[in-house]
Amino acid sequence: MYLNLNQGMDSLVARAHQIFITMPTKGGGSSMNTFTRRCNKETKIRKFGFIESVDLKELLVGSLQVKSVISLHVSSDTGLICLAMYPSQKTLMIHIHCEEGERVISGVKMISHHMCRMNYQEDAPLQYLYKPNPKGDCCQHVYNKTVITKNETHCILDAESMVDWIAKGHREVGGGAHKLLTCKLYDALQENAPQLVFLNYKQIDKLQTLLAKHHCPELLDELPIKVNMATDDEQKIYLYDSNDEKGAVRIEEWLDAKGPVLEWALNLRSEASCQAKTIHMEDELFGCPDEALKVTPESIKKW
Repeated sequence: MYLNLNQGMDSLVARAHQIFITMPTKGGGSSMNTFTRRCNKETKIRKFGFIESVDLKELLVGSLQVKSVISLHVSSDTGLICLAMYPSQKTLMIHIHCEEGERVISGVKMISHHMCRMNYQEDAPLQYLYKPNPKGDCCQHVYNKTVITKNETHCILDAESMVDWIAKGHREVGGGAHKLLTCKLYDALQENAPQLVFLNYKQIDKLQTLLAKHHCPELLDELPIKVNMATDDEQKIYLYDSNDEKGAVRIEEWLDAKGPVLEWALNLRSEASCQAKTIHMEDELFGCPDEALKVTPESIKKW
């Protein structure tokens, strides 16, 4: 069922005592999680995928009031299935969705920037080598098998090594819709009928406004909150392929050329199931004006 963010969705948010917002990596989650912490006036950063934990007692101790809005990244269907098994008219689930091909491309761009900033957890002193460039105007890092040549404005990554990272589903590349929207999840949603809304990630600014209106109106003048967004002053990133006569190309050009076959070539959706339902859901979600969709057992059956 299509939802108008200013009417139907507003009504759902107003009635809900507890709201759970879930999203895959590169689905606007960093912005939403930062908003949620500020809305709840908390400083604690929840562990990635904490809702998939078997022990959630932390929600019941330390404070009489449970935070009314909880948002988190999810990397599998486990947490969503668990939420679906406890339906209530007082609980609202909002899942932020991003088309998988688009999400993977965004994830590749993000990990390339991480590599150029060298801020992976694996960056132990013995794991990369720093060498001054003979010309003195650049420097070269070796991070595992990925060779990075960079200065303040440009960064060049080895294409073959970069492909290896993508194939591993590393960091933001992994944890997409094929691991979340599974047959098991759709079955759980049909059997339990929780109050659930799918929302396009491009609408999170409006979602923040809607949530703030009912839960933290003092934030309204500070919205939207945006985190991990690309900026024009970021390093220009190139991929170097020794087997390509063009040599180094901008990562955007590389993704434009390789994007349509990237997931297939690397078998990134090997764990996927019930993709037809997801595709039909996307047709409805992206086709409605506010890109918000209330999910019911009847709609899932139709998909």
